[in-house]
Amino acid sequence: MNRILQTAFFWLSLQLSVIGQTLTPEQLQTDFARFRTALNEVHPEMYRYTPKPTFDSLFTATAAQLNRPMTQHEFYITMMPLLTALRDGHIKWIVAGKDEHYPFFGDKLFPLKLYFLGERAWVVGNYGSGNVPDGAEISSINGKPMARIIQTLLPNMTFADGNRTGGKLEDLNRYFSGYYATFIGAPDAFAVTYRTGNEEKNVTLQPVTEQTIKQHVEKHKPAAQRPLRLTFTDNQTAVMTIEAFFNEMNGQKFSQFLRDSFREIKAKGIQNLVLDLRNNEGGEEALGVSLYSYLASQPFRYYDHISVRQKKTYSFPAWTSKLYRMAKFLVVKKRGDGYVFTAQRGLKTTKPQKDAYLGKLYVLLNGNSFSVTTEFAARAHADKRATFIGQESGGGYKLNSSGIFTITQLPNSKIDLGIGMFGFNMANVSAYPYADRGIIPDHLVEPTANDVLNHHDRVMDYTLKMIASPQSALTNRK
Repeated sequence: MNRILQTAFFWLSLQLSVIGQTLTPEQLQTDFARFRTALNEVHPEMYRYTPKPTFDSLFTATAAQLNRPMTQHEFYITMMPLLTALRDGHIKWIVAGKDEHYPFFGDKLFPLKLYFLGERAWVVGNYGSGNVPDGAEISSINGKPMARIIQTLLPNMTFADGNRTGGKLEDLNRYFSGYYATFIGAPDAFAVTYRTGNEEKNVTLQPVTEQTIKQHVEKHKPAAQRPLRLTFTDNQTAVMTIEAFFNEMNGQKFSQFLRDSFREIKAKGIQNLVLDLRNNEGGEEALGVSLYSYLASQPFRYYDHISVRQKKTYSFPAWTSKLYRMAKFLVVKKRGDGYVFTAQRGLKTTKPQKDAYLGKLYVLLNGNSFSVTTEFAARAHADKRATFIGQESGGGYKLNSSGIFTITQLPNSKIDLGIGMFGFNMANVSAYPYADRGIIPDHLVEPTANDVLNHHDRVMDYTLKMIASPQSALTNRK
């Protein structure tokens, strides 16, 4: 047996032993103490959405539950109220060596791909051999109404800032089978009630494996496109699509793309620019600043300040950026009762680029518009620079906790806790009336299950029709 294979078997057996073993109350309390210390020493905005007294009560209540032996799975779930109280979509809670969306069950998974909107769900794919038709609405699973299933899962999901649900629903669109298994159960069969038209039917479906789901996803993945794209729908309208904010993606350089694109937009005299940021979960903060410098009408400040929890070395074992550890004594400064990170382009006043586009701007968002994407959108929204269309962003309008991460593995349960170290507080956003929301679109446009099945882009169609005839879209304006 070669060394790589031996190592793989070693780590697999180690993980299986952790998953299968029962942790003693003493082990649980040790892991709990590490968890609490890590949050207190690292998280930059721990009490942004949940006040400290409430958090302290949650810690006390959680510690009291760790008075009996628990499996790794039970401990994982017991700690979830503390994670969700952060209301931080960047927080990581991952069983070591496992896919974060399938932490405990690699089989006995729900066999249908669903599309969620509000408290309803429709079939948009089949991982197994069942015969539920695409487009059918799921009424219940194993006797539990779909609305109650969604109500059970959402409080245990972390992918959203503040009190957003859009990002969580987008996560359910992709990973419902994993969430169901983790927080509801992994049965030997699924009794499903579904509705087509006015007719309701019952069927029993066999579960599938994680591997089967991933193979289905890979097989039905849309044809690859360049992640940065500029197209023209007519001689006055351009569509710019940015799938992520990274310096280089598939051979494309972000800065070069912006330079070339806005030069071409200017040369062609474009009057309407549609910026598609749907499903863009973010990337590098400075690139959001770069993009806005091509759209701003006047000099701007992007961030008000970037908070960090502390400057000293952590009291617990953890991994974080070596460069940051070396530089923090120069770039982290005392401010009031806390600390701020000072080495970020967005903290300074930035001038618009010489080829900045000043025409009409339309920004498309959905629940997967997160992190850097939401920061950019908040800046454009606060400056009244754009019309926003689609669904509310997954990230918070006024704050994004991310940047460099600190990761610690709890010593007994072997669960990795990852915490974004920087609190990116946006500048000049005090007028926004909601402390716990994302960017609420001017025009709410929600794709239906039929749109998903027919590959119909309802949001883009709506936008282009609105550009062609602005009055025709007023009925959907929010």
